[in-house]
Amino acid sequence: MRRDVNANMAYACWCQFAHCILCQQRLPKLRTIFLRMFGAIAQSIICKPELAEYRLGYQMSSDSSGLCEVRVPTFRRPKLLRRALLSVLEQTYSNWRCVVLDDCPDGSARSIVEAIQDHRIDYLQNPQRLGAVGNIDKSFFRGPMLGGNYAFVLEDDNYLLPDHIERSIGILSENSARVAFCNQYCEMVDVPGEPGRIEEKTLNWMYEEGIYDPDELLPALLFSHGFSNGAAFWRTDCLSDLQIGGSTRREGIQESLRLLRLREPVYVSLQPTSVWRSRDPQKSCACRKPILASFWRFASNGIQRVMTEKEGIDCQCAALRRLGEERILNYIARNTNPDFFRYHRVASIERTMLLCGYNTKLTSRSQADRLMWLLMGWIARYLIPTRLIPSR
Repeated sequence: MRRDVNANMAYACWCQFAHCILCQQRLPKLRTIFLRMFGAIAQSIICKPELAEYRLGYQMSSDSSGLCEVRVPTFRRPKLLRRALLSVLEQTYSNWRCVVLDDCPDGSARSIVEAIQDHRIDYLQNPQRLGAVGNIDKSFFRGPMLGGNYAFVLEDDNYLLPDHIERSIGILSENSARVAFCNQYCEMVDVPGEPGRIEEKTLNWMYEEGIYDPDELLPALLFSHGFSNGAAFWRTDCLSDLQIGGSTRREGIQESLRLLRLREPVYVSLQPTSVWRSRDPQKSCACRKPILASFWRFASNGIQRVMTEKEGIDCQCAALRRLGEERILNYIARNTNPDFFRYHRVASIERTMLLCGYNTKLTSRSQADRLMWLLMGWIARYLIPTRLIPSR
């Protein structure tokens, strides 16, 4: 029987998305415009979001042992959403429940869910738009939404291999872990909205199979590689709170913050059990826009890029403070993967350390170049304000 999920919801307050879901009121128009113009800078001045815990009001049977929750945030990608849901139906592990979290005001995903006609898949439309970052973060609620013991997030453009749930639960059980980091294949996109081609794996050059303490995963942040949305699989009684709340409005920074918020050992599995889709190429617009509109778009995009870089540096600084210079050098010395050295990873680590104020010499980089990166890092750290708090 279909369950009504809209009536029994208690939502978080997402002021940075220009409305408060808790009280169902929009922010004043001037504040909304200011937030959209200046992003994180505006948040640090006038926006004080609060994160409330919430859960779906499902009435589950008393026998929910081993139940796995599949949380699917979506926004206007019907063809890819259908592919994602069909991959859930093909799982060798059958004790699962799925909820589609639709951020589209028109409820465009409802028809896809109804067409599949499986009682284990439920549909929930957000009463107000959260944006991609807010909808994904809502999916990372640590506890059970559906009364399950396990949970993971399946973004609408990704999909699962048939043994994803079964293998992930087995990994947690066999290794007495509560959080797993599962490898993925990469789907490279040529045509927006259409299936792409499968290429490399996401984790192979960075980790070896096994159990890791949280700090042992932090070197990934030196390459801006966080706790990937599609790679996370956790028990709903885990200690780590993977929800970020209003700390950032950027997906990549969300993943970095999740890595910094880990509280317990994580098992890294190098056997891919899902497919991650790269970002669709941007459509070019042939029409001419007014000069003011073009300038506004250029300035806005520039500000967003600067803030993204700034927040990335903040996360990397937090990781370096917890690791220390000696552990970074040991990490480089121990890494024997050919891909690690083939793509100038050491130079990338050195640049990151310079941006974070660590004048460590790892390559033959010139002194002038090193001073330039040190200066850029100082400007980013001390002259550009953000409300990001990446530490534990």
